Amino acid sequence: MPMVSINSNYKGGPADVAYTISTPTCTSADKIDPGIPTVILLHPIYIAKYIFQTQFCDPKLRRFNLIGVDTRLHGDTEGKVKDIWRGEDAALDVIAFMDALQLPPCHFFALSMGTRIALQVGISYPERVLSLFLVSPIPAEEPAGVSEGRQEIYDCWCLGWSDPEHPDIEAIEDAIRGANELGFNSRGGPLVEAIINATKPKSVRNYGPGRLEEGQIATVDFFTEKMDYSTEKLGRIQCSVKLIHCSEDIAYPLHHTEELLQRLVDAGVDVELEVVSDAPHFGTVTNAIEINSLLHDFLMKQTTSDVPLPLEEVTSPYQSMLIAEGWSPDHENEDSDEDDLVFYTTSFVS
Repeated sequence: MPMVSINSNYKGGPADVAYTISTPTCTSADKIDPGIPTVILLHPIYIAKYIFQTQFCDPKLRRFNLIGVDTRLHGDTEGKVKDIWRGEDAALDVIAFMDALQLPPCHFFALSMGTRIALQVGISYPERVLSLFLVSPIPAEEPAGVSEGRQEIYDCWCLGWSDPEHPDIEAIEDAIRGANELGFNSRGGPLVEAIINATKPKSVRNYGPGRLEEGQIATVDFFTEKMDYSTEKLGRIQCSVKLIHCSEDIAYPLHHTEELLQRLVDAGVDVELEVVSDAPHFGTVTNAIEINSLLHDFLMKQTTSDVPLPLEEVTSPYQSMLIAEGWSPDHENEDSDEDDLVFYTTSFVS
C-alpha cells in the first residue's frame, strides 16, 4: 500500500503516512479521479483504515473516490507522537496529507476518534471540507468512567509487555478484550475477528515495547484533552454535518451526541442527527448496510456534479489482508458470541 511523507510541524516530527485510494473503477489507484468528489475516511482508536472494509466494498459508495488513511501510531503509518497529541495536531497531519497528494476539498467520513479529527479540520480549515459525516462522535469532554476504561486497557497492555522477552499473554488479551468491548460490545463474527487479529501485530509495532509512553499519549491522553467546542469555534464550520449515534454505544449515551448537535445548531451549522438501532460504538462494521445508505444519501445531497452509476460489484483494497486473517466475504453477516473469539498468541510476537 502506498505511503507519502508529510511534515506538519507537529513536535513529533515528520511522518510517512499509509493510505489507499479507491476510485469507481480501480480498487487500488495511484490517484483520485479528478472528475468526481472525494471522501476521506478517518478511523477510530486502535484499528486502522481497514476497519472500513464494509465501506470500500459498497458499490454505491464507490461512486466516489474513497481514501483511507492511517493516523500516527495506527496501521502502517510511521511517525512518532511526543508529549501531547491532540485533535489540532492530528488535523495538521490531515491537511499536510491532503497537500502532499494535492487533494481538492473533500468530504469526511469519520468514526469515533476520527470524528474529533474531522471536526477539528472543519473548524481550522473549513475551506478544505465539503461535508462531515460523523459516526459515534467523541464529546468535547470525556466522561470520567470512559477515561478510566481507556486507562485500564492501556495499563493491561503495559503489564503484558513489562518483560518483552516473556510477554504476559493473559494481560495482553485482557487489553484486547477491553478494546473489543468498547468498540463492538464484545460482539464477534468473522469480520470483527479478522479486524482484531490484523490489528494486534500493528499495535505491538506502534505502541508496544520501546514505545509504550507513546501509547499513553495516543490511546488515552488524546481523549482526555478537553476540546473547545464553543459557539465561536464551531461557527467556523462552513459545511453540512450529519451526526450518527449508535444506539448500543456503551461509552457515549445519546445525550452526548444531542449536546454536540445543540452546540452546532447554536453555532449556525447545518446539522442533523440520526440514531442507528442495535449498533455498537464501531457500528460502521456491524451495521454497515444502514450506515452506508445514510452516508450515500448524505453525499448525494452535497453533490452538484454527476457521479457514475454504481457497478454491480467492487472489491475493497483490504479484502486480501482480512481473508488472510480468517475472514471470508461469504460470512460477512455472520455473528458469534464473545466466547467464540479466538486470540492467536503467536501474532503478538511475530
